[in-house]
Amino acid sequence: MKKLVLLILIFGVMGVVSAHEADCPYCAEKIVQNTDKQDNEVVVKVGNKRIEYRCLYCVIKDQRRYKGDLVVYAPSEKVGSPVVIKRTGGKWVGPEKMVVLNVFKKHTECAALSRAFSTREALDAYVKRNNVQNAKALSLKEFIELVEKPVQK
Repeated sequence: MKKLVLLILIFGVMGVVSAHEADCPYCAEKIVQNTDKQDNEVVVKVGNKRIEYRCLYCVIKDQRRYKGDLVVYAPSEKVGSPVVIKRTGGKWVGPEKMVVLNVFKKHTECAALSRAFSTREALDAYVKRNNVQNAKALSLKEFIELVEKPVQK
């Protein structure tokens, strides 16, 4: 009996863990899970629906699929304290001092290189700690304009 209970517990936990792993609805790459040292999951809430994305770029690129208002919980430099960005009436707003990093070349890098920060100083510290090349702090408006710009071939 104890072995049966143990097996049920093990498979139950495995089911919960594997159920949480998912692909990004935009880029189809695996969503990078949060760690003790850094949050990575970008969460969009539309009504009662909760959708996870790989990065902030993917959210903005895919946001047209959602009608109405939405809230984005973007991982910040501090675990458990996301940068909250809202689209209300078609207009995007975020915290006054927030900045965005967006320097990835391919989506396998996007979770680390398309992120929000509560301040420019926090972005600078992240860039230094992770040796990010060609980093530029973008305002929310600049970031959205960059992402929504048509891709040139």
